[in-house]
Amino acid sequence: MHLSDSVQEHLQHLACLHPLARVQFRLPDACDFYVYIAGTPDKFEVVSEFGQAEAPALILEMTNHTLRAILDGHLNARHAFLLGDVQYSGDRELAAALAGLFPAQSGGLLGKA
Repeated sequence: MHLSDSVQEHLQHLACLHPLARVQFRLPDACDFYVYIAGTPDKFEVVSEFGQAEAPALILEMTNHTLRAILDGHLNARHAFLLGDVQYSGDRELAAALAGLFPAQSGGLLGKA
């Protein structure tokens, strides 16, 4: 999968501010998974694994439908949080940085970010 330049730029920033950050996704209607960012701003990788992360910096809980709408650009991640569709616990800065990766496309469920 090719990541856009803006997403890569955000990930580089995250790799610098949150090295080895683990983000746990809890999906009551699907399989739980976690993502971690490893490396440096110059060379980093994003790894996704099914299951539970050990000592995640951030836990995000939402339905699989909400996650899919966010990833597809139909729902703004910040709006989903404000509507109560996404709950989080842990690192607030990391949560805000991740939300910035997924603005809604024009014409999405809630319009532009």
